[in-house]
Amino acid sequence: MSEVQTGPASGPHVQAETERKFALLPGARVPGLDGLATMGEPVVQHLDATYFDSPTYELNRARVTLRRRTGGSDAAWHVKLPPVEGTRTELHIPLDATPDPLVVPRPLRATVGERAGTVPLVPVARLRTTRTMRVLSDPATGAPLAELADDTVTATRLPLPGIPGQETTWREIEVELREGDRSFLDAVTERFQWAGIVPATSPAKINQALGGAPAAAAAHVPSRTDPLSRTVLAALATHVGVLQGREEAVAVDAPDAVHKARVASRRLRSILRVFGDLFEAEAVRTLREELQWYATELGHARDAEVQKAKLLNRLDALPPESVLGPVRDRMEGELEATHQQGLAGVQACLADDRYTALMVALSRWLTDPPLVRVADAPVSERAIPLVDRAIRRVRKAYATAEASEGAERLAALHEVRKKSKVVRYACEALTAVYGEDAASSARDWEAVTEVFGEMNDAVVARERLLRLADAAAAAGEPTFTYGVLFGAQLGDLDRDLPAARAALRRAVRRGPDSWADED
Repeated sequence: MSEVQTGPASGPHVQAETERKFALLPGARVPGLDGLATMGEPVVQHLDATYFDSPTYELNRARVTLRRRTGGSDAAWHVKLPPVEGTRTELHIPLDATPDPLVVPRPLRATVGERAGTVPLVPVARLRTTRTMRVLSDPATGAPLAELADDTVTATRLPLPGIPGQETTWREIEVELREGDRSFLDAVTERFQWAGIVPATSPAKINQALGGAPAAAAAHVPSRTDPLSRTVLAALATHVGVLQGREEAVAVDAPDAVHKARVASRRLRSILRVFGDLFEAEAVRTLREELQWYATELGHARDAEVQKAKLLNRLDALPPESVLGPVRDRMEGELEATHQQGLAGVQACLADDRYTALMVALSRWLTDPPLVRVADAPVSERAIPLVDRAIRRVRKAYATAEASEGAERLAALHEVRKKSKVVRYACEALTAVYGEDAASSARDWEAVTEVFGEMNDAVVARERLLRLADAAAAAGEPTFTYGVLFGAQLGDLDRDLPAARAALRRAVRRGPDSWADED
């Protein structure tokens, strides 16, 4: 293995790996390499590696390997990229780079994401290897040409929902270049073949460990005859992948990262709200609480960012004679301070043990979900009644809002919006099996949440403007402009309420009962 680059202390160590692998029967002797190389003394190592992939093995199909290995001389987190002309680039990060063995280091997560997207990463296999290592040296100069590893492997494909576990054992030889070149590997290959030892059919150990599981996962076509739990877990996995994949971007406040992570948290909570009957009640309650905590922390930063943009746009739209005093400076200063305070809270959240525990819990939900017996029911039997129940909650909340007045009504309308989002995200979770019917309903409910969201933004803006006006008055500044903007928010509420009612009526009328029955 030749070194390509050493990154900073917090970044990956990058190496290039050129090797050949050979299948070997248990008990068979390793042929001598007289004339080619001198074999050094054997050194025995015991390696234990956990391999990570998505529940549908997206990394395996992208020819990317991600593992956490203990034992041996290179104990670390490893990522192996697809080979180029027989050489694979390998990245290493120390084991202590993450607070938990189930949490993938951010730099490696980003590298994987470049090739496989924001897929969730969970343990899919464990390989325990007894390795006998020998250095192959040049007989004339003593230069180390390669390393020969004689591996006896016990591989466990870890069980996932719908995929049983499996254990296999085999023996193989790896010859990895150090200072030698490919001609040396060719000569070793020829010598081994004369001894009846042929190149391994699967160049990567993880492929043998997983067997036919990746192909079966790729071939599966979602159906309404599937257990509803399978459809729901697939939807959960998508959003867990977003949370994992966006973590680095959230940490550096990349554009839209906080927003996307917050939405993913909300989607997870909504799916658990609608389909919670499939899982143990206490497990659902606990996970939803922790997701709410994270979404709330993200929301402090996101809401300040949204309000800053909207209020400054409204200010810029006013005629110059309506802007009295240092309104823009005060708005920008106070709203940016609030935004930065929110971002500091997000940073503290990411460093909190509670956040690590949440990420570990999400991983375990995907590998060993707390299902109950009803989870085996097919999509066609259970899905639509559960979505209908969520819609009834929206209608009840709307009836409460219509019967209320003033501030109570505004709060009740906000509840309508939140419950409508739950329905929207539930419909999205079912698009894999209900296709355009579910997607169309999701768009209807998105329209509901958008118009109710505009109304809620106006309510929040009013509260913010009152605080800004009070601060301006305390500083002896004019408050006229804040009153103008406050009045505009009242106009928004009056304008948006009829549109909100119409959108809600349309979404309820075109509910899941109208979805086609045929597969």
